[in-house]
Amino acid sequence: MEDYQEFLGKLQKRGSNPHRIRHCLGSRDAWKWVRKNKWKALDGKPCDQSQYSEIINTVNQFIVKQLLGGHEVEFPHQMGTLIISSVPTRVSIKNGKVTTNYRTDWKKTLDYWFEDRTAKEGHKYIKRIQKNLYFIRYCKNKALFKNRHFYSFRANRSLVKTFGKAVEEGSVISERLSFEH
Repeated sequence: MEDYQEFLGKLQKRGSNPHRIRHCLGSRDAWKWVRKNKWKALDGKPCDQSQYSEIINTVNQFIVKQLLGGHEVEFPHQMGTLIISSVPTRVSIKNGKVTTNYRTDWKKTLDYWFEDRTAKEGHKYIKRIQKNLYFIRYCKNKALFKNRHFYSFRANRSLVKTFGKAVEEGSVISERLSFEH
């Protein structure tokens, strides 16, 4: 009988990832660009990497707090806004099958698959039942620059996890959220 870690290791796909994103700029690349172009900090001294990282982390924490409070985050120079949109969950029957837009609770599903090996072959999932589904969206319609369709905002994994935990705890203010159908 194998243990839980071996079971998870067999489920995970290992090897080369053909869909790797290349030439994506992160905060370290941005700091290298700042250093190359000799940008200065607010007090006129050269900016070091720790100071630059602290600025980025402070801005990211501000964005998280604003989103969790149910507020819009407006980017400077009319570059668009971030909002939290909400979609009500639904269950329907199509062609004799039950369809739903509930999200899968992967931790509980993997535990279930470990206990009952036939559940994986039967494609049985444990769903997270919620009243609404919440998404972080970038609204480009308020942006005033050319070629808006080339630009996008994708929340990083830590922001999505923090937001998901806040939704489960019920700490997201839902009165201000927009509903899209």
